[in-house]
Amino acid sequence: MDPSEDNDNPTEQTTLLSRSPSPFPISQEDQKKPASQLWPTLLTVASLALLFNMGLHIATAPSLAILQGIICKNYYEQGITDSIGVGLGGGGMEGLLLPPKTNFEDDDWCKIGPVQSQVAEVSAWKDVFEILPAVALAIPWGILTDRIGRKKVLLLALFGMLLNEAWVRLVYWFSDIFPVRAVWFGGLFQAIGAGSTTFTSIAYVLVADVCPAEQRSTAFGYLLASTIVSRFVFVPIGGALISVDPWLAMWLGFLVQVIGFIVAAFFVQETLPPPASDSDPSSPSQSEPFTADSFTTESVTKPKTVKQHVEHYLEKVKEAGAWTLQNPKIVLLLLCFWLYMMGEQAEMLLMIQYASKRLGWSFGKASLLPSLGALTNLLTLTTLLPYLSILFSHSSPSSRFRIMSEPAKDYLLAQILATLLTLGCLLIALPLPHFGFLTSGEVLYSAGAALSVPLRSLITNLVDARHRGTLYTVISVVTYGATSVGRPVAAGLFSVGLKMGDGMQWMGMPFAVAGVMFAVCLGVVSFSALGRGEGRETTVGEEEGAQGVEGERVEVEGERYRD
Repeated sequence: MDPSEDNDNPTEQTTLLSRSPSPFPISQEDQKKPASQLWPTLLTVASLALLFNMGLHIATAPSLAILQGIICKNYYEQGITDSIGVGLGGGGMEGLLLPPKTNFEDDDWCKIGPVQSQVAEVSAWKDVFEILPAVALAIPWGILTDRIGRKKVLLLALFGMLLNEAWVRLVYWFSDIFPVRAVWFGGLFQAIGAGSTTFTSIAYVLVADVCPAEQRSTAFGYLLASTIVSRFVFVPIGGALISVDPWLAMWLGFLVQVIGFIVAAFFVQETLPPPASDSDPSSPSQSEPFTADSFTTESVTKPKTVKQHVEHYLEKVKEAGAWTLQNPKIVLLLLCFWLYMMGEQAEMLLMIQYASKRLGWSFGKASLLPSLGALTNLLTLTTLLPYLSILFSHSSPSSRFRIMSEPAKDYLLAQILATLLTLGCLLIALPLPHFGFLTSGEVLYSAGAALSVPLRSLITNLVDARHRGTLYTVISVVTYGATSVGRPVAAGLFSVGLKMGDGMQWMGMPFAVAGVMFAVCLGVVSFSALGRGEGRETTVGEEEGAQGVEGERVEVEGERYRD
């Protein structure tokens, strides 16, 4: 039943102005989706995300401790020049004498600036080299996702991720044979299926394929919550295992990811919609220069030679870029994703190391901060966002808010969350040794870190169902591209801060810069919400020449968002 028909008992799906056209068209494909498909698919995808993130998070602190132990040992054994081929600086007896005790625990010997700078550098560039192959090949793999199916490409991506994780453990285990920077070569395995980029995009596509539009933001929130649960539970568990044996957590994490691959192989169901029929009046026209059919169906002539394959994929990348630029709102929202991911890298890369250095804590104790942040983020996703969603979607005499459409509600949520991110980062950056400021900043930051949920819901409303695989791949390229830039930038700012003054006052520089990025993101979201400079919009991938047919073109004039 259409939610708008039930005006006596409004729900989260009830529109505010049921008889007025929505400023963002909802396709007939979305309206026909049975709710019974959503929860089994969401449960399977969330379980898969939980398993792979569990393996990642349980190894987060132990991996950092192992890396620090390798670099610290090499620094004191070899002095100025260590085994990774770069001068660590230092000099005199500090760079030549081996400490009386060296292990994977957090010795004060290893808290010195040269060692910490190298730990941040190696860790950051490891992430960058893992991301680059995935980003470079994400568009072609995304095209295949829309052509041959979600599951096949997903399995290839997960296999590449497993090979990468195995390589990292191999290099660290045989650190007396491999230079520690050899972990950077593990990123080559991400070329198989575009690795984590494809995993992220397909996870959301699988849910979006079976999710009605009015439930999409909630479903995305639950999917993100599975990742947050993993971080909340398993980062501190991994930190606690450091005192036992960091390698126990490393191999346990890898085993869990192997189990995740098995789950994907046997339980993930294909959700790719069937190709649109030529006789279907709601299907995109073949006369359009870039349509769902021309982009995703087998009607395109298949390349036969290697040269033709290369030319074919380059052309598709070009078309994907042109398609994305058709709608200015998509560009603005992609810019928000870029700024959001750039700002996130400071916390994701440096929080444990930063808290350990700032407060003099061990890695195990410092890992409790990300866990606290994960709990805050989980509560935001499961309680605060649903409450605000209901508040903004219903009107009553006592309510301060008018009933809002789904896009208007998502815009307001995005503005609130971007504000929390900005305030949280600025608190974390304060050069104060008291843990209260750092903890408060982490709580505010983590509450705002749910920003991707309303952003993803907003941008999904702008495309038709057959383009979602490509759209989410573009989002992944943007976000992982921002990660590949943001991580070395955050590590560089951290190193610069350590060298300035006594290294404590300026150490929070990465978080201050992140706060500025989130403030800019807030401005971009607000500008997009106002719809300045736009009088008319269409849904990308829909018929340019048709009018009055639902699902082909909807024209909207005036501002998009009023509250």
